[in-house]
Amino acid sequence: MNIRRQLTVSALGLGLGLGLGLGLGGGATLAQTATHDHGQTQLELTLNAGAKWQGDDNMIKGMNGIHGAIAARIPAIDAGTLPAADYKALATEVQAQVDFMVQNCKLEPEVDEQFHLVLAQVLDGISGLQGEADPHEGVLLIVQALEAYGTHFEHPNWQSL
Repeated sequence: MNIRRQLTVSALGLGLGLGLGLGLGGGATLAQTATHDHGQTQLELTLNAGAKWQGDDNMIKGMNGIHGAIAARIPAIDAGTLPAADYKALATEVQAQVDFMVQNCKLEPEVDEQFHLVLAQVLDGISGLQGEADPHEGVLLIVQALEAYGTHFEHPNWQSL
């Protein structure tokens, strides 16, 4: 199944709009956060009093990198022609962007907590790309995280995949 159709089916099958919550397929939820000296927290991805969260340049740069890495490979993923080694290379590329954002995080605590929910979904996707199971599930998790990010965070010129 192509990744765009699978994303829609996954969201509809769960009765969720991507921006309303992200208890997504594959057993992953955004209620588990990745941390960098903040401790584990249980949160639901929300807007900032009805507005998108304001991040920083490092967040924008890293998310552009993840978006670009996924977007460049979607045609081959949809066609079923992306080699297995390329999924692992994609995982490495996305992980490098996550590492950059975590190492350079200067977000306000409330923004940081919300952004970590997105990063947790991305990390689950990376695990899926590196695992022995179908790597499409990993791509799907990352695409869903990118969609939620675009719904909840201010990012100039952000485009949905």
